[in-house]
Amino acid sequence: MAHYYFENTPHGKRKDGTKLNTATHFDYIFREGDYANMKNRQEDLKITSFGNLPDWADNPRDFWENAEKHRNKPNGRAYREFKFALQEELTLEENIKCIEKFLKETGIKDNHVYSYAVHDKVATFSKEHRNIHCHLMFNEKIIEKNRPLEADMYFKNYAENNLGEPTKGYRSSRDFSTKTATINFRKLFADIINDKFQEKGLDISISEKSLKAQRQELLNQGKIEEAELLNRTPAPHLGNTYKNPAILKRIMEKIDETDAKADEAADGFMEQEKEENLSIQEQKIQLFANDVVIRQVAKQIQQERLRLKKEQQTKKAIAEAEEIKQEAMIITTGDICKHLDTKINEFEEKATENLAVFKTTQKNILSEQRLELLAKDKMFNNNYSKDIKQYDKLSKELKQINSILPTLYGKADKIKELSSLSKKSQELSSSRTKIGKRISAYKIELITNHEKYTSILNQLKKENEDAISKNKILYARYKYDMLQVQKYKTALDKLSKEDKNTIIFSDKISSKLEHKNKLNGITPLKDLPSITNNNNTYFIIDKNNNKAVKIGDDITQGKVPVYYLKTNDTKISIQKSNEFAFLYARKKQISNISQKKLNEHPIIQEAYQQRQTFIADKISKIADNIVNNDIKQSKTTWQENEQITDKTKLAEKKMYNEWSL
Repeated sequence: MAHYYFENTPHGKRKDGTKLNTATHFDYIFREGDYANMKNRQEDLKITSFGNLPDWADNPRDFWENAEKHRNKPNGRAYREFKFALQEELTLEENIKCIEKFLKETGIKDNHVYSYAVHDKVATFSKEHRNIHCHLMFNEKIIEKNRPLEADMYFKNYAENNLGEPTKGYRSSRDFSTKTATINFRKLFADIINDKFQEKGLDISISEKSLKAQRQELLNQGKIEEAELLNRTPAPHLGNTYKNPAILKRIMEKIDETDAKADEAADGFMEQEKEENLSIQEQKIQLFANDVVIRQVAKQIQQERLRLKKEQQTKKAIAEAEEIKQEAMIITTGDICKHLDTKINEFEEKATENLAVFKTTQKNILSEQRLELLAKDKMFNNNYSKDIKQYDKLSKELKQINSILPTLYGKADKIKELSSLSKKSQELSSSRTKIGKRISAYKIELITNHEKYTSILNQLKKENEDAISKNKILYARYKYDMLQVQKYKTALDKLSKEDKNTIIFSDKISSKLEHKNKLNGITPLKDLPSITNNNNTYFIIDKNNNKAVKIGDDITQGKVPVYYLKTNDTKISIQKSNEFAFLYARKKQISNISQKKLNEHPIIQEAYQQRQTFIADKISKIADNIVNNDIKQSKTTWQENEQITDKTKLAEKKMYNEWSL
């Protein structure tokens, strides 16, 4: 349950008033040293963190141990501690973000050595809840990052020389010690938590204010029941008292007793309790028990209020969803043009993709000669074509050399060149002979093992034929897509010549202007200011220019005439203009409406999405009919089958029959 607790302690004290050992207190918070394995405790260490340690401190304990060592006097202060409640309605990560934001906004994150730990345990007096809180220790010395100091100088008082230059120590901050500072820190952390609640959409909050101030706020809001629950003495902080088993048992008994008395009082059976002389401890226990029970009651009231609020929100959403379903729907030439343009782009993209795949696949389709060569290669481990190519290459080289040799005979100056070419000719001839023998062996093998060759060739032919078939399908798809592009472009070219606001289909628009109609499909006329003149009601749609519409006027193509109103001391004059007011949302407004609807209640979102889907389907069907049929015939089909069923549309039939492309 959301609750508030924030404590600002300038170095903790023992019962006898002496200061706690800083390193020991750190060990307790971080569950280190003697506190690493505490028995009989439900408390659980969830996370620890620290920052801004100087170079001489290997870990936060090193720092706090030195801080304790350099405390100047018994009453000296080595640390300040903020202890504050975290919220079980938030995740651990969300609570940590709140802590980190608090560190940043207080300046601790950037200017002071700090360490903190988050503890989480089952709440002692309310087992269904958790006690999640943070211990934040920080040193009030303001770090000068450009002037690092060793431990023996770090904790000394700040001092300067005659030139105003610092000679030792850091200044200690005065921003955390005043009562005003504590008040501000309490409010800051409450605001951080409440911002996180709001971010998560939780209808809860915490307050750093006194019970009296909170009670007055609730009274101002009309929350009488919650206000009276705060009309009580604040519960005392029991500290370690309740850890005594006997005292803890007494507290639990007192809570049960107080709870039972509250039930009796609610039923009207409670007798007046005799006053007793209670001990101080018993008075504290009584106050604490009262506070626990009252908090439980407050939580129940809060939950009931939230339940009722959700019910009201759901009812309101259901009503608005029904209104959305009944809203006027208009499909114009512009809507169809936009749809056709989208379809053209879609088919062009598909055609481009299919053509690219077709061209890639086409390269893999082989001729008869290539298939035979590939079959021979498969039969001879890809050596057949290599040897044929090499044989042809050697033959060409040998032919060229042999054509040169006769020109060198009998020439003394060409003896060396003749010798080299003759040797080259012999080498080439020898290599060609070897390859020729292999080729001859291949041919013999093809004759003697003709069935194997034929089997391989037939399999390759089948694969090639499958590729040809698939490629024909790809090409057919490409041609189909291009045909669709052309069909949609033809329809778009014809429609583009028409007025984009021409209505092709309308639904749920009355023949006469009524109070329930909406200006621009958004603002109900009944929400606008109105005047009555000569028994006619006018709703003012533009105050600045005195424009209005008249109830009972004919609705034509989703629009009604606009009137100018002129007033003087004695009368109102009304003049009909040549302008028209739209009763449906035009396309430039739809994006804003969509965003608004999708940020509302899920029931409203669903109704709006269903309506948008219905409109999109209707546009698609009309567009397909226009593309695949004669446009005038298609128009007639939609008018007669879709609109004339609504008797209020008969008045517009003539207008539609005159529409042509």
